Amino acid sequence: MNNTISLILWLILAALVGWLWFGPWYPAWQYYFCPDCYAAVAGVEGEEGQAGADALVNPYALAFKWSDPTAYTTDKFEAFKASILEGQTADNILEITGLYYEGEPKPAGADNYGFARAEAIRALFPEVPAERIKIRARTTGKRDEQPDGYFEGAVFQWQEAPKEEVTAETEEKVEVEELADRGIVRFPYNSTRRISDPQIDVYLDKLSERVKTTGEQVRLTGHTDNIGDDEFNQKLGMQRAQAIEQLLLEKGVPAEQIVVESKGRSQPVAPNDTEAGRRENRRVEVRFIKKN
Repeated sequence: MNNTISLILWLILAALVGWLWFGPWYPAWQYYFCPDCYAAVAGVEGEEGQAGADALVNPYALAFKWSDPTAYTTDKFEAFKASILEGQTADNILEITGLYYEGEPKPAGADNYGFARAEAIRALFPEVPAERIKIRARTTGKRDEQPDGYFEGAVFQWQEAPKEEVTAETEEKVEVEELADRGIVRFPYNSTRRISDPQIDVYLDKLSERVKTTGEQVRLTGHTDNIGDDEFNQKLGMQRAQAIEQLLLEKGVPAEQIVVESKGRSQPVAPNDTEAGRRENRRVEVRFIKKN
């Protein structure tokens, strides 16, 4: 019994001595024999000054984070920027469209994070005169999704300089714009009517044929400029969406395949401080609803 107790005491003593000797050297052993383990425990920063796994998150040349207007760039940005500047001519306009998620809260100093991100990008392009940069904003269309880490948040496009200034007297027409993920029908000021236009007729004919053939649902979202109060613009936006809905119904699209809604003045795509900007905001956006 005494021998057993003595053996146990000797083992405890040996373990204590070993720990006292080995413990202080443990980080050094990790550093030389398992660098990844050492970095994970010590929180060693990556090459770009970001800690741990965060240094590996941004695969883009230019990216953003949720509810953050900061433009995060990587070593790929200069080549990316150069590819954009290749399109610059003597007088064309660089349109920078900042993207944002509907679930992001309104930031301080801007109507939405799309505008805030576009302004942050503007500062990265001092080579382009300020008067030749056009700022816009657009939702991503991913309503309930909150991305993890970094995401791409901008679209760039060069445009020819406008031939004439848009004023209240020269803008009385409806236009259609087809983008990769949506169609946009623009309305005159304080209007829900659709002026007859061959371009719009062609677009709505094509839209109705697709919906009838595929059985897809289409969402019509009405938008307004910032003139008037929230209640007025919410109603006006809905009336615009319903005007397009009625045209689709007349073309044979079943009512159950059409969803209408209004965002009023809450989601501008252009600044409301000019006639041209307000004109872009008076619109109905047409999007297909993905099937589950």
